[in-house]
Amino acid sequence: MHTDTLNWRLEIDNRDIAYIVSLFECYENLAVVRTVDRDRGIIELMIAPDFADDTARLLEALAKEIPLRRIDPD
Repeated sequence: MHTDTLNWRLEIDNRDIAYIVSLFECYENLAVVRTVDRDRGIIELMIAPDFADDTARLLEALAKEIPLRRIDPD
């Protein structure tokens, strides 16, 4: 069992921040979303290592809907 948290930063359109926050709220325990810079559309996902693969798959699917780019891999 892991005790560390993975922190992934993403650059998205700032209009999509609320959408991503609500999406991750629906997937309880997957990741917590924190807005780093609202104007630039920078968010951070705080992920339990056990859910990293699931989070990556969700982001892959989400990238087909909205533009997003991972800018700070853990």
